[in-house]
Amino acid sequence: REKDINSTQLGKVRRFRLARGDRSVNFKGKLLSFYHAEGDSVEPQAQDKTRLETIAIFRTLTRYLIYYVLEYQNNEHISGKQVHLHATASLEGADRFIAAMAYVNKRAFFPAVIEDAQKMDR
Repeated sequence: REKDINSTQLGKVRRFRLARGDRSVNFKGKLLSFYHAEGDSVEPQAQDKTRLETIAIFRTLTRYLIYYVLEYQNNEHISGKQVHLHATASLEGADRFIAAMAYVNKRAFFPAVIEDAQKMDR
């Protein structure tokens, strides 16, 4: 879990440093919304599937960044946690990107993470 992604950082413009593998991504922006799955319980039939651990939406000067961490389980090609970063030109693009996600715990974070970002982006 990223220490920079928490409720005390919501709405503040600042420099963020987020881990991505053995490196990090540095940028200046505003944290609009986030979700951490740590307390969620997943149905037994879904426990062996890929789930989203963390998602955060940031606004930089020119883009919206979606930072998300996936936990892969029982996948023959990949295992463990993988960190991803996706950029869109608009919040509507972020909405489309997140709406297309198909992780077992999607109902826990979508559409709430987009709705929170829209409120904070005003």
